[in-house]
Amino acid sequence: MDSVSLAEFSRSTQSSFSLDICPRCEEGVLTIVEVPHDITVAGSVLRLPRVQAEQCRVCGYRALSGREVRLFDVLFAPQYHQVGDLIAALRAARYHGMFLREDRGETAIGFGARDYVDALAFDLRDLYLDNESGHVLEGLDIPAGPVAVDVAGRTFLLKLPKIGEGENGVVFDHAADPDTVFKIAKPRQYSREHIRAECENTAFFAGHGVPVPAITEFDPYGSYAVKQRIAGVSLAVLYEELGAPDTRRHRRARAAMQAFADRLLDLFVRHPEAKTSISPNNIFIVEDGQECRCLLVDTGPAPCHDYSTFDFSQYWEVTLPQKIRQYRAVGYI
Repeated sequence: MDSVSLAEFSRSTQSSFSLDICPRCEEGVLTIVEVPHDITVAGSVLRLPRVQAEQCRVCGYRALSGREVRLFDVLFAPQYHQVGDLIAALRAARYHGMFLREDRGETAIGFGARDYVDALAFDLRDLYLDNESGHVLEGLDIPAGPVAVDVAGRTFLLKLPKIGEGENGVVFDHAADPDTVFKIAKPRQYSREHIRAECENTAFFAGHGVPVPAITEFDPYGSYAVKQRIAGVSLAVLYEELGAPDTRRHRRARAAMQAFADRLLDLFVRHPEAKTSISPNNIFIVEDGQECRCLLVDTGPAPCHDYSTFDFSQYWEVTLPQKIRQYRAVGYI
């Protein structure tokens, strides 16, 4: 996507998390559409005629919007007595306004107990998790912090603003532990599954000698993860600071990235199931004197990526500038 086609999209000045690149193809920008949606509650199928969904014009990906609180407004309406148990459970947990806690103290926002999530019916579980992540991110969408986030009874103090964002998650510094960062999934099932797989795949990459941040802990549903804080800066940020192509710093970074890309692509050929994105947001560069090394910061799967015709010169000279313009347009950098 070039800068001209991006011109029709603009991120709201009221929110840092209001526009997203498609998490599946990483090319199109998600747009809001209204579609009918069926949900099963206590054995009965309810049709909601106008539900907000996010859709990619490039690959056709579609998912319910995690910010679609009207979905729960309908489910909680008095005429739907079959969800009474769910309403009672939420009230007993002292939630109101779709998962914002009534006690607006130190832990005004957070993630609920996972044994409660385990007990939800499958359809309601994804809706609950979508809205939960959406409200946590909305609570963190303020200029300064820190903000206390409750994680099933434990408090994480997150610094603001965010330090990173991608198609599937938003990353914050962890104030109480400078060696870790806290990653929150975007409010959609695809993104939670991506982060859960990322946490499970990290050991594989580390075992094959690929530098990756260690996972300290993660949610079994993929809503959040605590990761090792690593040195360096993302290639998306560093690229435009490297200077002209003939400068020593530029040549050094390019050579390091080319060797790293070759190493990853060879691994993907031998282990196709491990294929992940090598977008500039996923690569960190560490410059240490005359040394330059690369790290992979997100090991989540990217099954739609086709590297069979990958050309590094095209990647470095054309793809990277295009992706950086796209990231800047949606507010990732």
